[in-house]
Parts: sequence; C-alpha cells; structure tokens
Amino acid sequence: MTRNKYVLSTLLYLIVLSCKDYYNDAIQWTDNLESKLTIKEVQDLQPEFIEIDWENPKIVDNQKWYLIAKIKGNNDILGMSHYLVFIENSYQYRESKK
Repeated sequence: MTRNKYVLSTLLYLIVLSCKDYYNDAIQWTDNLESKLTIKEVQDLQPEFIEIDWENPKIVDNQKWYLIAKIKGNNDILGMSHYLVFIENSYQYRESKK
C-alpha cells in the first residue's frame, strides 16, 4: 500500500508541475517589449505560450490593438483581456481591460 501511495504522490506532483501557468510570464514579456518594434519584430519574438490574434486587430482611434487570445495554463479568475497596442506599425504598450 505504501508503494502505491508513493507512486500516486509522484504522479500527482508531476501533473501539478506540468500545468504551469504562464500568465505572469506573458505579462512580463509584453511589458519588456521595446517600444517602436514593428508588428513583424514582435511576431518573431512571440513566445510559444502566447497566442495573439494577429488577423483581427481592434481599431481604437489611430491605434491597432491585437488581442492576446490565449496564454498557456492561464487561470486568470478576473477574466482580463490583454492587448498589444501599435500605432503606425510601431509597438507602444500593453493595454489590459476587464
């Protein structure tokens, strides 16, 4: 019985470790992007744990807002939406909304 508990505990531990929430990593990545990067440059730097909707920007005044559609392992209980804001193809900042 003790061996079964050990195996079960080990499996549970491995499952928990494999469910990394990349939310903070995604926020840190967006906040550390250099301003004035082009859309192409940001796309090239985009980490694998983030999915950005590059095809459907939200137009706000003269800005293009690209939604971060998915963050791997995200368990954001507030349900925040995060956007990468570009003006004239140049990155400006991250905008977050509830």
